[in-house]
Amino acid sequence: MTSNGPPATGGTGLFREASLPLSVAIVIPVGVLLILLGLLLIPVNLGTIPFSPDGQLGLLLVIMAIQMLALGETPVGQYRRSWLLIVIGIAFAAMGIFSCIVPGILTGVIQLLLAILNIAGGAILLTKRFLPMLHGIRNPPAEPVAVPPLLKRLLATQTVLNVVSITFGITMLVPGLVPGMVIAGIVVINGLLLFVLVSILLKIS
Repeated sequence: MTSNGPPATGGTGLFREASLPLSVAIVIPVGVLLILLGLLLIPVNLGTIPFSPDGQLGLLLVIMAIQMLALGETPVGQYRRSWLLIVIGIAFAAMGIFSCIVPGILTGVIQLLLAILNIAGGAILLTKRFLPMLHGIRNPPAEPVAVPPLLKRLLATQTVLNVVSITFGITMLVPGLVPGMVIAGIVVINGLLLFVLVSILLKIS
């Protein structure tokens, strides 16, 4: 290969190029984070290991900022990567990093922010998804449109993710409302659903 030629795409086994879209690749670490967080919350609730809420909240905010900066993906939907969205993403990243390094100062602010974003995002995306369905039920087409099974799985997975997001936001907004073990289960389910979503998106693409 010359210095001006395209990068090599060969290789075998683990050295083979991974044809993984950026949007899907960013979802994977979020899923890993949520599954690991949920599993760690079990011994945390049993009092066997210490827990850093600032680190948890800060890391969640940083990952959210990366999604905004790289894809324009926000909890309330995907938007064009305007300069306003870039500025918001940088601000979120700065808050998350600061929370990880200096605990106890931004905890309440970030917790409230994440709670509102999760609840609002889940509710908005559910509304956007089901309003057209209700319109279709009230005004059915002349010929019924067959929905592919894979698309049905995608819609079902996204719907459950939105409901879990709302539930997670409520538990952050009202601490103590739900037992800690239940929260751990919700977080693990959220992470597992993200991997289900990734597998469906890879089959569709």
